[in-house]
Amino acid sequence: MSNKYYLFLLLILWSCHNKQPQTIEQLVKVGNHHLNFQIIQGKGLPMLFESGNGEDGSVWAPILQPLHASTGATLITYDRAGLGKSGLDTNRISFQQEIKDLNKALQQLGFDKDYFLVAHSFGGMYASEFSQINPGKVKGAVFIEVSTPCNLDKEYTTRIKNTISKENWTMLKQHRIGLYYVLNNFPEIAAYMSQRYLSNGIPLTVIGADHYQPNPQIGETEQDMLDWENCLKELGTLPNRQYIATKGTDHKVWEKAPEIVIAEISKRYNRVRKGAASPK
Repeated sequence: MSNKYYLFLLLILWSCHNKQPQTIEQLVKVGNHHLNFQIIQGKGLPMLFESGNGEDGSVWAPILQPLHASTGATLITYDRAGLGKSGLDTNRISFQQEIKDLNKALQQLGFDKDYFLVAHSFGGMYASEFSQINPGKVKGAVFIEVSTPCNLDKEYTTRIKNTISKENWTMLKQHRIGLYYVLNNFPEIAAYMSQRYLSNGIPLTVIGADHYQPNPQIGETEQDMLDWENCLKELGTLPNRQYIATKGTDHKVWEKAPEIVIAEISKRYNRVRKGAASPK
């Protein structure tokens, strides 16, 4: 850990120790089911988090209090349909419908203006589509180890879908039904998002991991991991982008380098809030 990140984390931890903001949990009805939200109330531009495939909003818990202390922002996490405490309507479930339902729920909660997005893994696809249906409202973002159209091509997504065993499909349908529907439509979602990723006009920080371990149970290879890493770096070097490499980290970067993730989210957020989009 560098000295600057270490000192930043110490200051944030001291602030968190002295004042713990309240987290409000709320179920919001959208159609025939509810989405579960957890909100830490703050001021200014709200920060919306999108988790990776199969994860609910609780995955962000370790960094929320420090982020609130460093930004003062309202922090919004939620469980996607069929995950955590959120329900799912099997008659109208689709990738596009999930984001429409999220949009409706946020409006019911009073968040219908501008947003700052934080996404991990496949959450980058959800965050990107959210930005597409809310043109001009997403003011900035931090993407951590996200999926991109560059690495989620037809060959990869079809291979992943076809490699999942019958037993695992059954387990997913019983215990992770939201993930079941996403993976069952994995190639179609990737094709749909191939031209709908986050616009270059939105200031973005991309955070990459150090270690990339393939999961052979779903057909991943070492080449897939190399492609993932290269695609992330490519995304981070586009205009209006910044790429942050981390050391000693895995896919969930904040588990081993929380100080870096907290600092980079805070920097991008505060820069966007002040109207200075480009990195200094």
